[in-house]
Amino acid sequence: MKKVILATAIALCTTSAFAGETAVLKVQGTLTNSSCSAELGQGGVIDYGNIRLGSLSADANNTIGQKQIPVSITCTAATKVGFTITDNRSDSNAQLPVDVKTTPNVTDKYYTYGVGKTAGQVNIGNYSMWMTDVTANGNTVDPIIQNKDWTDGHWIKGSVPRSDTFATTSFADTGTKTPIAITTATFNFVTNLVIRDTKTLAITDDTPLDGQATMTLVYL
Repeated sequence: MKKVILATAIALCTTSAFAGETAVLKVQGTLTNSSCSAELGQGGVIDYGNIRLGSLSADANNTIGQKQIPVSITCTAATKVGFTITDNRSDSNAQLPVDVKTTPNVTDKYYTYGVGKTAGQVNIGNYSMWMTDVTANGNTVDPIIQNKDWTDGHWIKGSVPRSDTFATTSFADTGTKTPIAITTATFNFVTNLVIRDTKTLAITDDTPLDGQATMTLVYL
């Protein structure tokens, strides 16, 4: 079944600068059958493989490094669309310092993601995530971000989605900050993983990393 999007704008109008006895309220919008879908490559899995405890520091945080996964968004008609990210493992976010793109030692929970707990309920670590190689409609574009509490509706250039759904990420022509209608968009999510010192982890059995996040499309 195709998604049906109802976009509604409400405008309050008066006929002069002076208060009048009547005012006109207009409700406008468009019903459309256009819909968009997101697809993650690699089966939606970023696999760090087997990480040998013996190779990790017992006393310091361990930076495991970067991996990436391709992402595509496809729309049946040109549509202004963005997305939010929800960290489904936020309760296990260790908030260890981790590099986010070119910014070092970030600990903010809303820019990092959890990767699960040990059997002893110790938060294993966390990762950061950002976008690279962003295209829309076959052209290189800029990713842009808008926080929910920005009441004036402005956007800024930014390639680091928040992990708490508080910001929407969309696409703009290079050098601009206004969302464009797209039929296709592609980019990579790059992750950077850090794990606690093994003394704190106190792991004796194989322990899986269990990071999980949800990407949700938002029609603008």
